[in-house]
Amino acid sequence: MLYFLIWLLRPTPVSTLAAEYPLTPCRAECTIDVNPSVLARNGDPLHLEWSIESGNESDFIGFFAPPFRSATYDDYVMLFRPHMIGASEHTVSLTNLRAPFYDVRYISATTGQCLCRANERLRFEMGHREPTQGHVTMDTTTGALKVHWVSGDPNPGFVEYKAAGDADWSMRHATVATYDFHDMCGGEVDNYYDPGYFYSATLPGDLKGEVTVRFGSISYRSEAFTIATPVPPGSDEVHSVALFGDMGVQSFFRGPDKVEVPNGRWDTYWVQDHMRANPRLRMAVHFGDVSYAMGRSRVWDLFGTAVEDVAMRMPYMVSVGNHEFDYVGGGWHPSWGNFGMDSGGECGVPTKHRYQFPYWWYTFSFGLVRYVMLSSEHDWTEGSEQWQWLDEQLAEVDRSVTPWVIVTAHRPMLVSGYDPSERAVEDHMYPALGPLLKKHRVNLFVAGHWHYYERTHPVKGTVHVLAGSAGAYDLHDVFEDLPRVAARWPDVRGYLELKVTKDELEGTFWGINNTMTDRRMAVFDHFTVAPWAEGPVEILHTEVL
Repeated sequence: MLYFLIWLLRPTPVSTLAAEYPLTPCRAECTIDVNPSVLARNGDPLHLEWSIESGNESDFIGFFAPPFRSATYDDYVMLFRPHMIGASEHTVSLTNLRAPFYDVRYISATTGQCLCRANERLRFEMGHREPTQGHVTMDTTTGALKVHWVSGDPNPGFVEYKAAGDADWSMRHATVATYDFHDMCGGEVDNYYDPGYFYSATLPGDLKGEVTVRFGSISYRSEAFTIATPVPPGSDEVHSVALFGDMGVQSFFRGPDKVEVPNGRWDTYWVQDHMRANPRLRMAVHFGDVSYAMGRSRVWDLFGTAVEDVAMRMPYMVSVGNHEFDYVGGGWHPSWGNFGMDSGGECGVPTKHRYQFPYWWYTFSFGLVRYVMLSSEHDWTEGSEQWQWLDEQLAEVDRSVTPWVIVTAHRPMLVSGYDPSERAVEDHMYPALGPLLKKHRVNLFVAGHWHYYERTHPVKGTVHVLAGSAGAYDLHDVFEDLPRVAARWPDVRGYLELKVTKDELEGTFWGINNTMTDRRMAVFDHFTVAPWAEGPVEILHTEVL
């Protein structure tokens, strides 16, 4: 029996796999050498060297993985353009897509033809069974850590953990779920690939300090990660939280600005790199427009791999934006809204399987703060289910335990950027939700959607921050000159670091733009918020750098 099981689990020879997935023809006008051809783990580095006598500056080296949807060049997973590298070699980090192999091709920009392919097909040692894309969330009721991962193997999974000082590993079993194309709400079937299986295991709620975890199955385990446990509700331990929206995938590949993936242009590398190196951060709050997959399954795999080093260091709390949820044939479509097909038919299904939040809107406590995660993509008008829930939740906050209240949503209520379709939504949103912020003395409202940074002075007591700048890149040049605006940085990518103490909230906007030659994140805005205790909230001092 044992030998039969080993035979079942044996890797399929690459020659057999290639026969099952016919490759598009390639010429022999160049060479590509790859090393290694077998990668040990998801995200491992791959070195490429290439040689071509003449090429176009728009030519690219693309990474393709079966099942192939098209015989043309537009079926790529990711690509880079050799002329941008300035050399004939480059190193990238490769994502395990649970595909049998990668085919690397040099594509002519003028003809779309494959001029050559790599000398070897690439594969991963653990194949589709590797546990990948680890990330941590927090049980919104108990505060216990929840560890999530993705694998192509539906067999029983578990997480092993040990607190500092423990000699032995303890174990918690995982639940597993998946979805298919028919669980979503339309979109293009050619963009859909098997998403794998989504595992989730909850750790004991009484763990303190740091905990080391690894996850997977009996035969296939992840590497070990060290996670900071959540700050308990009511604890006055000083800590920082990262708040941001609109990240997407540029990727963490070695050589930022060198790798492109489907669906846009991003500057996420710098933001992710700064967050993973910031020792003050204890939690990340990502309010919508997460991966920008928009129906392209493999973009979720790329995002999950790119953000793993951040999301396995601290709880990574997520809510949906228009590019996760909006779809036609369902959802919320008020006559004045612009809620279209922005999710590419996903209707929140991939997001909820990965991050497993309890509902489209939810709340939780972390230290001295009560966080409220709204969904701007569901009905929030006065009297709606979400509006009533928000009113009730804010009324129930115990300010002796969590004196600070922060509300987040993907879309902002107040912003100086002008677009007619967006302004129509904002003109309805603030009259509906603004009175609740004032009534319940909310300290801070943070949102994204617009891809830049902005902060207001207190508006009826609440400071509004726009931080939809974690990677999505477009330049907006139509702004209104509004006296409530205290700071605005239209062309800067970055995130808001919020330091929490019992006396104040201290905000720092870390950013980077294309004029900064050293490409290091710098402080663009700094502000401090005082409590409501003595009347309306005041910004004690403002320093725009």
